[in-house]
Amino acid sequence: MNLLLKSATLIAFLATSSVYASDRSEVTYYFDSMLAADPAAVPTSAGSESTGTGTVTVKNDGTVMMDIKWVIRGEDGPINEDNAVVGIHIHTGDEYTNGPIVFGFCGQDPLPSFGGTCQQGWSYDSAQIATKYAGKICNKNVKDCYNYGQTSAREAAQLLIDGREDMYVNIHTTKSLAANGKAGALGLIRGQLRLKEESSPADSDGDDWSHMTSTSREMKSSLRGGSV
Repeated sequence: MNLLLKSATLIAFLATSSVYASDRSEVTYYFDSMLAADPAAVPTSAGSESTGTGTVTVKNDGTVMMDIKWVIRGEDGPINEDNAVVGIHIHTGDEYTNGPIVFGFCGQDPLPSFGGTCQQGWSYDSAQIATKYAGKICNKNVKDCYNYGQTSAREAAQLLIDGREDMYVNIHTTKSLAANGKAGALGLIRGQLRLKEESSPADSDGDDWSHMTSTSREMKSSLRGGSV
């Protein structure tokens, strides 16, 4: 790409950025998570057939919402008074590591409650089709909270949006807590959060601004010498 074209691209990029920069706080980011056993990080989960799916929506202001489905199968179940879902969280870490809680959605003793007791699904099949939760930042000054609880919800959300921290969704049950013992609350099933899409608000004329996100990324690529 010649210098003239690069200059024109830079001007267009700066103009576009200035137009929608003030609206970036309203962008919603959608992350997907496929939950299953992860023996590399949680050896006691080997052989588990339990699964789940989650969609997490994140905004720059620190608002985090989760829509989650799960099925607890085989020896992992049933879900009942003796084996409850005792926590659903977002932790930091990749597929091979266990990290502290960043956001909590629900829980009960011995784990934090965050937004309240987790839905326990239907007893006859130990499944939950869909439940929506609002996330709360883990803000206690303890090692089980990310950065000892010193990171705000806004800052934590931005870490996820920017991809600066790997994060995963984790479901904990009474049985999984007992199985992991002294290793701690490693969870039963988990899944990495993967960015699915992002959407911007419409302007006052009803035009969709979401295309500007992808356009600006293409411009950034071209300025680095990549293809447009």
